[in-house]
Amino acid sequence: MLNSLILGVTFGEWISTWYHIIAIILIVIGIAMYILSKRMTMVIKKCDKVEANDKLMTTIRIIALVIFVIGIILFCLPPKGFE
Repeated sequence: MLNSLILGVTFGEWISTWYHIIAIILIVIGIAMYILSKRMTMVIKKCDKVEANDKLMTTIRIIALVIFVIGIILFCLPPKGFE
């Protein structure tokens, strides 16, 4: 009941909008890419060790953070934002 008072819709209606579903997917992909960036760099470069200031790992982490921020922005849109 409190949720419908704050948002004007129920949680089920809020989570079923297409951009909230895409936002959750983008957030998960961004977090996973950031966590796995070192491993991804090792696989791409085919080496056993990666330095802390490696350019490829930094690039992957920046891309992951951009994806995460886009997901957060979509997640914060109101339930009837594009309708």
